[in-house]
Parts: sequence; C-alpha cells; structure tokens
Amino acid sequence: MDSSSPSIKMVSSDARGEIYVVTLPGDRELLLLHSVAGTLRGGHSHDVDEVVTVLSGELVYHKLEKGGGEQLSMLRAGETSFNKAGEVHMGEFITDVWLTEWKIAAHKGTWSNKDYAPWREKVLAHAHS
Repeated sequence: MDSSSPSIKMVSSDARGEIYVVTLPGDRELLLLHSVAGTLRGGHSHDVDEVVTVLSGELVYHKLEKGGGEQLSMLRAGETSFNKAGEVHMGEFITDVWLTEWKIAAHKGTWSNKDYAPWREKVLAHAHS
C-alpha cells in the first residue's frame, strides 16, 4: 500500500470495545471507535479541536461547562459533536456504538489528552468493573 492510500490498525481492545487508527495521506489520522453498551470513554480534553461523528447506536455525551456544570446530550447515528480544544467530554454508551473522532488541523502524533480526574476516575473504575 502506498502513502496515498489510507490504512487501518487496531490500537486498543478491552471490555469497552476497540479503537482503530485510520492513517490518511498527509500524515493525518482519523480514530474509529467501537464502544460496547453500558461502558464509558473519555473523561478528558484534547489540545486541538475535534469532531465526533456517530456512525451507529446512541450515547449520552457529557461536556463540562465553564462554571463547572455538566451539559448532557443524546447523540444518535448521523449526529456530531464539536469539541473545542480544552473542552472536557465523556461518552456514556446506551447501545453498542461506532463513531469517528477527527482531530481538526492536527497531524498524527501532534495532539494530546488532558484527563479531568473526576470523570476519568469514573471511566477507569467502570472499565475494571
């Protein structure tokens, strides 16, 4: 496969599902996540903007508001969420879900996560229960 063709690789698999990295031309990447009903993911922010697109299923999407409150929204197949850089978010999967995460204007390996301890602890505790 040449560098102008996308490639896909599973990078994580656990009781919550799998995470794949789709490497795109221009050293870009798209994340493809499969999450199992009843699980949590996230509890963090990124240092770049991102768009989450639900391909199938439904989840409750949690976002931390500036004043410390929590915004909840139901996301279903075909719907998206825009997360600004630094915006804390977490997914609560009602059904099995397939979704993509596109880190806008970021090349592979140039972005990072910052955990939000109260939510990240929930995610990790839930992953081991």
